[in-house]
Amino acid sequence: MIMTNTLPAVPISPVSPTLSLSPIDLSKCSESELGLFLSQRMELVWHGEFDRLFAQYFPHAWYLVPTFCPPTDRWRVFKDSAKVRFSCQECGHGWTSMKGRVIFWFHLNYSTNSGYVMFKLYGQQCQKCKNGNYEHAMWYPEEVVKVIGNVYNRVGQIFYGFVRPPLRIDRRQGKPRNQHNAELCQACKEGLCKEEWSFS
Repeated sequence: MIMTNTLPAVPISPVSPTLSLSPIDLSKCSESELGLFLSQRMELVWHGEFDRLFAQYFPHAWYLVPTFCPPTDRWRVFKDSAKVRFSCQECGHGWTSMKGRVIFWFHLNYSTNSGYVMFKLYGQQCQKCKNGNYEHAMWYPEEVVKVIGNVYNRVGQIFYGFVRPPLRIDRRQGKPRNQHNAELCQACKEGLCKEEWSFS
C-alpha cells in the first residue's frame, strides 16, 4: 500500500515569532511562590499550548509524550534552549539558567493518521551541595510557548510544506550570577548542550 502525504483541509501557517501567552506577571511572586506556580502549571502549559497549535494539523492527531529514553533513529530531532529555574530538593538552593535544554523527537505515522512528539527536559546539579542528583527544571510559561512554537514549525516544515518557518531564539530576560557549569549540566554530560538550536 502506498501512503500519501495528505495535507489538512484547512490552511495552516507557521507560528509568528511574536506569539505569546496572555501576560502573567511572575516578577511579583516570591521565590517559593514562583517555584510552586511553575511546577503546578507546567504540565497544563505544555499540553495546552501543544494541543492548541497541533490541532491545526487535522486530520492527523498529534500527541505530546514526555520520555526519559530517546526513540529510534527513524524519528526527527529538534533541540531547543530556554531560560529556566532550578531548586535543589536537598539544600533548598535556587538558581536560574539561560541554558535549559529540551530535546524533541517527532514522527508521523500516515497509516494511522497519528503523530507523536516525544520530549525530554534536562536537569542540572546543585553547585552548593553537589549531591550528584539532577534537579528538574521549572519552565516559565512564555519559554514553553516559544519552544512548542518552534517544534510546531519544524514539524510543519517536514510534513506540511512550511518553507523556512521562523525560529524564535529569544529568551526571558535575566542575568544569572554564575557562568554555565558544564560539569553540573545533564545535557552537557550527554553531549547535547553544545549546539543551541539544531534540527535533523
